[in-house]
Amino acid sequence: MKATVEKLEDSFAHLSIEVDEDRFQRSLDESYHRLSYRVRVPGFRKGRVPRQILEMRIGKETLIEDALKEIIPEAYVEAVKETGIDPIDEPEFTVTEAEEGKPVKFDAKVLVRPEVKLPDYKEIRIEREIPEVSDEDVDRQIQILRENQAVFVTVDRDDVADGDFVLVKISVTCEGQLVDLGIGDEPVLVQAGNEKGDFLGISKGIVGLKTGEEAEIEITLPEEFTDTEVAGKQGIASVKIEGIREKELPELTEEFTKAIGGFESVDAMRQRIREIIEKSVKERFETEYINKVVDKITEEAEVDVPEILVERQIDRTLRDFEANLVEQGLSLDGYLESCGLDKEALRSNYRDEAYKGVKAEFVLEAIAKAEGFEASDDEVNEKVKLLADYRESPFEDMKELLTQSGRIRQIEGAIIREKTRKRLAELAGGE
Repeated sequence: MKATVEKLEDSFAHLSIEVDEDRFQRSLDESYHRLSYRVRVPGFRKGRVPRQILEMRIGKETLIEDALKEIIPEAYVEAVKETGIDPIDEPEFTVTEAEEGKPVKFDAKVLVRPEVKLPDYKEIRIEREIPEVSDEDVDRQIQILRENQAVFVTVDRDDVADGDFVLVKISVTCEGQLVDLGIGDEPVLVQAGNEKGDFLGISKGIVGLKTGEEAEIEITLPEEFTDTEVAGKQGIASVKIEGIREKELPELTEEFTKAIGGFESVDAMRQRIREIIEKSVKERFETEYINKVVDKITEEAEVDVPEILVERQIDRTLRDFEANLVEQGLSLDGYLESCGLDKEALRSNYRDEAYKGVKAEFVLEAIAKAEGFEASDDEVNEKVKLLADYRESPFEDMKELLTQSGRIRQIEGAIIREKTRKRLAELAGGE
């Protein structure tokens, strides 16, 4: 076998491969033997069909095609080893010559791993100081707990004031038609004057009304309204004030601490809340810090990032974005129209982030190789077990499924990537 390689633009390589006629003939003989058992020919038993008869039955081209299906992938793998290229994608094959009695010649175009010129990443330093958790942080979390346990009590007055919680019956019409709000005839609780969470925009309009009073408020139905026929249109909200409520928070007592978490005292609850916040702050800081370190190294590294991989990353991002829109009852076309964008403009918005993400992957792979990081069997099995337990599947079945699908390589890659990120954070912090 002969193989030559030519480097193309954008990290592609072109392989010219030649397989000698003797090897091709052996492959043709194997194909004939294989097909003589598969093809039914009247008057002949399986495996006993003369080659000339079989070729007349199926065509010589079919025999050659079957042989090429076997010989091309084998020869390609050998050519990759011989030329030393590092493919990162499936190749595109083009057969240039395939005749019996002659060598087989074919070309393969394949994306190869680009060269990565790393900066002196071991000398990069970024200040590392985990934010402290203050008493105010603890107080805010305790306030949230009290808010969650609050009850609404009736207020002994009729006038709706800014900040009141008001029971309101609502009906909406748009272009003369009643709009289905999905709440039936039941009153809803609205905080007067608070636009946050006020999807219909009536919170300010009810300030100053009295209990039992009815009013009409001009509104604009939200763009994300489930009924797309009226979404974004002007409408009229007819409201009736059913009552005024006030939020009453529980006192911060030992009884309260025992009720929400079995704590013996307020101090014990505060200490536990502080520990939880500190753990959360540390985890968030570590993630942000590692990302900052990786971004710095990626920025200083030199990589000829393949455009095709950037485009694929944009495709994945758009698919995820569209899936999120669908979950909210929206469509990508509707979103683009509301933003005054087209798909190409949206793709352009994601390009820089996609480029940086692809480049970072190559940089992390190069550093992992330089550091000699690998994923051990125990580390891989631990991840497989977690997935098997989550899916309530036997470990061996899950391991086989992941291996056959190729996802086991993804798990190995994730383990190595995490080791690399952790090491970079240690180095940048001066450890």
